[in-house]
Parts: sequence; structure tokens; C-alpha cells
Amino acid sequence: MAITIDILGEEELCAIADVWHKRGLAAWLERNRIPYVLARSGWPRVHRKALEHAMGVREKAVADRTTVEFNFDGLK
Repeated sequence: MAITIDILGEEELCAIADVWHKRGLAAWLERNRIPYVLARSGWPRVHRKALEHAMGVREKAVADRTTVEFNFDGLK
């Protein structure tokens, strides 16, 4: 089974949310209206685009490449 890099796992999500347990991470995602699914282990999984959207990322095409801007203030 191939894992895609577009799905964020617990290590990346915990570092972003600064929450280090399953239930707390799920609660943080819900507070920030970020859609997620639970893995068999019970850890939330989030698509990278869903997190970027919640963070206010706006993609801009600049000379044949895409840049993103993050808005951390939008997260609770």
C-alpha cells in the first residue's frame, strides 16, 4: 500500500497543533474546522490541502511556480 505525502500523520499534525495525544488533536482539528478521518490506530489524518485552506493559504502563480502564504493567526 502506497502512502501519499498529501496526507498528514500524527507527527506533523502534533507539531503544528502543539498537542501530543489523539483526543486532543481531534479536538483541535474540530475547533479549527479542519476535516479529518481516523486511522485504525485512532490518530487523525488530514489532507494537506484541508490544513492549508484552514490556515488561510492562498496560492499564487508566480513565473510558472506556485507559492503559498500561511496565516497561523487563523488557528485557535
